[in-house]
Amino acid sequence: MQDSNEGGRARRTFLKTAGVVATAGLAGCSGGGNEGESPATGGGGGETETATPESSDGETPTGNTLSLSIPNAANFDPVQIKGDGSQIVSDHVFSELFSLPRGSLEPEAQLVSDYSVSDDGRTYTFQLREDVTFHNGEQLTASDVVYSWERLAASENSQEGGVILNGGFQIEHETTTETVDGEEQEVYEPGSLAVEAVDDTTLEVTLASPFFDALFWFAYGSLSPVPEGIVGDIEGYDGEMEYSEFASQSPIGTGPFRTDTVETGTEVVLAADEEYHGEAPGPDEIRMQVVQNTQARYQRAVNESVQVFELPNSRFDPSKVSFEESRELGQRVGTYGPLSNDETVNYATWDDAYTAYFIFDCSRVEKPIRQALNYAVNQENFVEQGFRGVGEPAYHQSPPSVFPGGKEAYDRHAQENFPYGYNEAMMEEARTTMEEAGYGPDNPASVTLSLYNDRNPDAYSRIANILRSKAASIHVDLTIERAPFNTIISEAVSGNLDMYTLGNGLEYPSPMDMLKFGRPYDGNLVRWREDPSDASERAAEAWEQIQNNLGPGEAAQEARNEAFITMEEAIWEDAIYLTNYHPRGQQWWYDDVDVPVQSSGFHDRLYDDVTF
Repeated sequence: MQDSNEGGRARRTFLKTAGVVATAGLAGCSGGGNEGESPATGGGGGETETATPESSDGETPTGNTLSLSIPNAANFDPVQIKGDGSQIVSDHVFSELFSLPRGSLEPEAQLVSDYSVSDDGRTYTFQLREDVTFHNGEQLTASDVVYSWERLAASENSQEGGVILNGGFQIEHETTTETVDGEEQEVYEPGSLAVEAVDDTTLEVTLASPFFDALFWFAYGSLSPVPEGIVGDIEGYDGEMEYSEFASQSPIGTGPFRTDTVETGTEVVLAADEEYHGEAPGPDEIRMQVVQNTQARYQRAVNESVQVFELPNSRFDPSKVSFEESRELGQRVGTYGPLSNDETVNYATWDDAYTAYFIFDCSRVEKPIRQALNYAVNQENFVEQGFRGVGEPAYHQSPPSVFPGGKEAYDRHAQENFPYGYNEAMMEEARTTMEEAGYGPDNPASVTLSLYNDRNPDAYSRIANILRSKAASIHVDLTIERAPFNTIISEAVSGNLDMYTLGNGLEYPSPMDMLKFGRPYDGNLVRWREDPSDASERAAEAWEQIQNNLGPGEAAQEARNEAFITMEEAIWEDAIYLTNYHPRGQQWWYDDVDVPVQSSGFHDRLYDDVTF
């Protein structure tokens, strides 16, 4: 979910999305919410706007302190799925073996000084840097990485084990057969992960098979190292800290900032780490005020209580944008204004490589209902009315930037093949589909749509109102409920929701990272496997074709591309999603700080190189 305000990478944003139970699109929309907002206005009316600068404690930001507003920030453990506020904190506290430099999509070494790959493409040997220390003063060693990745695979606190245990990028490991909810399943055998500390600074990792984008995964946030034994949630460790303290108060990583103070639900203060191995951060301190209400965050922005901010959709006016330059990865930079305080500020937008959608639980919502709702909407309206025109209508799961052949091929394939109306609503087809399934004016289907109340609530309220109006005319009684992001995820995993807001930002530039959520398999939130069909079987076969062609080379790429298209069309046929849009990230900032422009949705949202 990223709407015009959404930014950051899925894992590092919304949604870490590849948990042991594959939770799709947990990195979704940025922007906080207010449960009491009017669906039509997002709570934008009746607020007094002043231009008196004040920080979170009532004082004007001074010195090298960067002030931000963030949504709720509650758990910073790298192996936990996070919402936006927690992810922003984690991005600054933790770092990974590799990273994506600004302006590039080519991973480069961050915590390693050198690496090599075996001839068969499976074994990676990393030489760790010897100048890296954790925030508790301990030197980073290979044993720390072994422990950290074992936690990712085996800890009961981990929601991201699938990152290294399932899918194309998979560290070699063993499984055992266990009965889970009455079904036999293969589960990870603790201690079997093929990750070895050869010595203090040499780490050897063996993949189950070669993978064409392995370095992107070594830059994945959930693989961030933590000190060996810091918590006792895996076999062989008693833990040096209580889990709650580590996860919510004092996370320990190797990033440019350490936590200074954490007042859950109120404020997180980060301090620059004096022993950081990289270039010293620009800010000495980052004060992140937790503000759930988007309009309150807007108020802080126009009061100049923050230097960098996002506008809620209800306040965004496209006519106030003036672009001055475009950059290599599609970023556009210019100015926005005036704001209500008469200030014109800096503005940037970038490709988030993200897809926002409503997800159906196929075991709860019949196929004709899913298809009819797809017929009834026009994604162009979602973009224009819901997201103020910032973004592109979504017809595929794969964002245009990674679709085989790029944006031009994306548009052509959708225009020629999308069955539910390209840039149009097909109301007659929707009604016919419902009536043929036995529904009518006196026998409507009942569906509950669950929306975030803490992520772009104004935008999603507008979209939901459009959808509810359409649904009423096609024999669907659509009830709208709202809940926090974490509640929606929990309820979705438990199978208690009909239809709900989700989305996913890609971790590496391949449709595979998005389509992994569409394949029918145990744990998939759409539960497509519980409603088997010809389309689901084609999707499963196409996924198998992808898995058989994960190595480098043109032939493997062509085989993957063919399977990607097959999966997209199978997803269309059974309407397991209702796609919304592909967002562009946005950011505004005042002239008293120099903020490097976000490169893309593949990059962490970092403020370490902000200058004053």
